[in-house]
Amino acid sequence: MKPAPDALLLALDQLQVEPRDTLMVGDSSADVAAARAAGIPVILLRGGYIQIPVEELGADLVCDSLLDLPSAMQRLHDAALPQA
Repeated sequence: MKPAPDALLLALDQLQVEPRDTLMVGDSSADVAAARAAGIPVILLRGGYIQIPVEELGADLVCDSLLDLPSAMQRLHDAALPQA
């Protein structure tokens, strides 16, 4: 079963963490939709069960491999920093 936005928000509330301060990694359009609805940044792992082009899903970044996740996470982090 894929995550529902309400369940994601409940978990974050229990952890006392803001959605914008988290990151979700998913492999389907349902993952991206749930993260978007909860206000959580999301990285889509290409190759999962995706029926439409990944560019249309609205993920913050798309990775081709789990090995790409550390650099993708760093890019998202750097993009979120205030510009000097």
